[in-house]
Amino acid sequence: MSERILSISDLTITRAGLPRPELENVSLTLDAGETLLLLGESGSGIPSLMRAVMGAGQSGERVSGQIQFAQSTPGVKVRHGESALRIAYLPDAHSEVLSPHASVLSQLVRILARKLDLPRATASEELRLTLARLEGAPPLDAFRAGTVEAMALSWGFLALAIAQTPDLIVADHPLPDSSPIGSRKFTAALVAEQKRLGFALLYSARRTLVTTWLEGRIAILRNGRIVEEGTVGRLSSAQAHAYTQQLYKSLPMVTPQVPLPRRGSRGEPVLQVRGLELSPPQKNVYRARETVTFDLRRGASLAWLGEENSGRNELLRMVLGQQEPAGGRVIFDSVDVGILSQAMTARLRRRVVFIAGDDNVLDPRMNVRDTVEEPLRAHLNLSRDLVAGHCEAALKRVGLASLAPERAVAALSRFDKRRLQVARAIVTVPLLAVIDEPQRGLGPLESAVMLDLLRELRAQEGPAFLLLTANFALALALADEAMVFKDRSIVERGPVGEMLKAPKDDYTKALIAAITPVLPSGLPKAQSQG
Repeated sequence: MSERILSISDLTITRAGLPRPELENVSLTLDAGETLLLLGESGSGIPSLMRAVMGAGQSGERVSGQIQFAQSTPGVKVRHGESALRIAYLPDAHSEVLSPHASVLSQLVRILARKLDLPRATASEELRLTLARLEGAPPLDAFRAGTVEAMALSWGFLALAIAQTPDLIVADHPLPDSSPIGSRKFTAALVAEQKRLGFALLYSARRTLVTTWLEGRIAILRNGRIVEEGTVGRLSSAQAHAYTQQLYKSLPMVTPQVPLPRRGSRGEPVLQVRGLELSPPQKNVYRARETVTFDLRRGASLAWLGEENSGRNELLRMVLGQQEPAGGRVIFDSVDVGILSQAMTARLRRRVVFIAGDDNVLDPRMNVRDTVEEPLRAHLNLSRDLVAGHCEAALKRVGLASLAPERAVAALSRFDKRRLQVARAIVTVPLLAVIDEPQRGLGPLESAVMLDLLRELRAQEGPAFLLLTANFALALALADEAMVFKDRSIVERGPVGEMLKAPKDDYTKALIAAITPVLPSGLPKAQSQG
C-alpha cells in the first residue's frame, strides 16, 4: 500500500466581504507516486487551495479544516519545516517569483544551494546535470540573461524542482500558453521524472488538454467545491456532472475527416504583400532571406502558425509599417503603404483592429464606455446618441451589457478585457482584424466563448482575418489558409484542412501532435472540434 503523502479534510477558506467561501469542505488525498490534477475555471477556488497547501495564505483569509502531510502533526497551518517531507514548488512561468535585476541562472542556483545546503558551484553543476537529463530542456547557458522566454523559464523551474529529489511537487499552472510543442515535451519529461523518482504530483491545470497528457486522478472544482472526481481515463470518456462535460467539450479534438466551412472572400485584396524579407535567425549564420508574398481578400482568413521567435511577429511589424523591411512592398486597401506619410498611414490603420492575448492593448486608465466609443468618436462624425447606441449593442453582443459603463478597464478580469477588445472591434467595422493568441491565459469555457465571438465577428462584420497563433486547433477553427513559420522561414503553406490531413513538414506534424488529447491507453481521442 502506498504511503499517504497529503491529506486534506473539510478545508474551508473564507474571506471578509465575499458572498461565499473561496473553498468549502474540500477533502482530497494524495499518495506517494500519484498524480492529482486540479481543474477548474476562474472562481473555482483552486488558487486558494494551492496557497493553503504551500502554507502561503493571504491576509484576511479564515481557514478551517485540516491539511496533513506525511510525518507531520495534523493541523490547518502546516509549516513545511515541521515535516520530513521534501516539497518542491513549480510556479507559473508568468508569476513574478524571480527578480528582473539578476540573471535567472544565479537566482535558480541560489535557491537550489539554499534548499540543499550546497556550495553554489555544486548547486550549479546539479542544475546543469538535471537540465541535461530533461529531454527538450534548454542548456544551462540559456538562463544567464536577466529574463528568458516563458517556456524556457518553465524548464528552469522544473529542473530546480527535480534537482531537490522531492517527495511532492506542487505545480501551479507551470505551462505557458505560447508554446504547445514545448508544453507537450515538458509534460512528457515531468512524467518520466515522476516514474524515475517516485514523487507525488499535485498539479493545477488551466487547460483541459494538459490533463490528458498526465496520468492520475482529476478533481473538478467549481465555486469552491469539488463537483466530480475520477481518473483521467474515466473523465475523458464519461462525465457525470454537466460542468465537467462542458470542460471536456472544450478539448481541441480534430480529425482530417471533418470538412471545414469556407467563407467566401470577395472583391479586391484588402492586403497584398509582395516580397517582404525575413531576416535569418542568427546574423552570423548565412542563409538566403525568406521572401513572403500573399494576398488576403475581405472575408478571407489567413493563419500564421508558429511559436515565439518563429518570424511571424517580425513579419507583422513590417506589414503594419512598424518596422522597415529590407525589401518588398505592402499594399493595404489598394494603397502602397511604403510611399505614404505617417499621417496617411495612421488613417489607413483606422480600418485595422487588434484582438490580442496581451491585454495591455487596452488603456487601463479608460473606462468601459470610452474604450468602445473612442474609435467611433475619433473616426466617424456621429451624434452622441448614435455612438452610445453602437456601444450598447456591441457590449450586449459580447456579454458585457451588465458591466457599469464607468468601470475602469484596470478593474476588469482577463476574460472581460478580452471580450471588450471584441466589442471595440465590432463598432469599428474593420477591413482587417489582426488576431494574436486571443485565448492566451483563459480557462476552457472562456476560450470557447472567445472562439464563438470571433466567429461571429467574422460572419457579421466580414473583415479579413490575420491570425497569429501556435495553436493548430485555433487555426483550424478560424482560418482557411495557413503559413507555418519556423526559424524565420515558412516551412509549409496551404489550406488548414489539407495540412491536417497530410502535413508535409515535421514542424507542422509537431504542432498538430501538440494539440491532440491522449488517453492513458496512449491512443489519441479523435473527434471533431465543436
